[in-house]
Amino acid sequence: MKLYSRVFAAALSLQLLSLRSSPSSFFPASATAFVTNINPNNRISSAMSGRTSKRNGWASTWEDIRSGGNPRWKITSEECHEKAYASFQKFVLKGGEVGVDNSNDNDSHTISVLCPLAGDDPFVHLLYQKGYSVTAIDLVAGAIEEMKEHFGGDESSWTKEEEQCSGDETNGGGIADIVWKHNSGRATLIVGDALKKRPNLNNSFDAVYDKDSFGALPVQMRKAFCQRISEYTKDNGILYLECKLKEQHDDSGPPFSLKRDNLMEEDNYGGSNKFEYVEGLGRVYDLPNNMNAMMQQTGHILRRRRTSTAATTTS
Repeated sequence: MKLYSRVFAAALSLQLLSLRSSPSSFFPASATAFVTNINPNNRISSAMSGRTSKRNGWASTWEDIRSGGNPRWKITSEECHEKAYASFQKFVLKGGEVGVDNSNDNDSHTISVLCPLAGDDPFVHLLYQKGYSVTAIDLVAGAIEEMKEHFGGDESSWTKEEEQCSGDETNGGGIADIVWKHNSGRATLIVGDALKKRPNLNNSFDAVYDKDSFGALPVQMRKAFCQRISEYTKDNGILYLECKLKEQHDDSGPPFSLKRDNLMEEDNYGGSNKFEYVEGLGRVYDLPNNMNAMMQQTGHILRRRRTSTAATTTS
């Protein structure tokens, strides 16, 4: 399915409309935040126009955030980040095997982590500081620029490249990624659509850190997103996923209220050749601005399991 390339709409106008109609709503500070359905019969020109609209809309949103406007879902508390990291490292460095001493795998310097739809999440730099190699993807150049600032230094610390991805113009393949590579060799920041195919990233990551990315996606976009994550994650790789669980668990969003069953649906992370559910973490930390009265920030641990057919079909 190629719906994911055509389901973005005029993001900023919908954001403003939602803010006016529901002042208590909270919106994510990442490129996945403002999504809606577009007629899947749109032509390529409409898809191109839609991508331009979403880029412009999200760029305006980031300007609002950077100038001191509504922070949306941003978590800046170091205490929250350390609580999240405690859960992350427990499973990533130990391979998620409860009761098994995998001390040889306890070196973060050997772990590569994908952070999809990351915005400017400071947790990405926290992982980098702790020795991990990190790759973050976001559609908005302004968000990636903000992310770069977390790493310190100046522009000379980064090398800028352009990478063309596979696919036609209707699924984003016609637009090149802007790739920033840190001179340490341990940080790569990509400006591009996280839902388009990138064969060069297949089977590249030991772990995935997802803060509210899946939870910002409407149902029709989740299949493609989960497929990309599945392609990029190594066998036995760990997916650390944070999402919202609302007091009234319903279909409204974003952010969408999610439980284990939602994550493990056939088209999402369940089914063959995807992930197995390891553990629910419950509430991982408290949300700011009295949001806990409406929702919780919950965590889930999944493990990548590929179906090995090659061994049984080849001699």
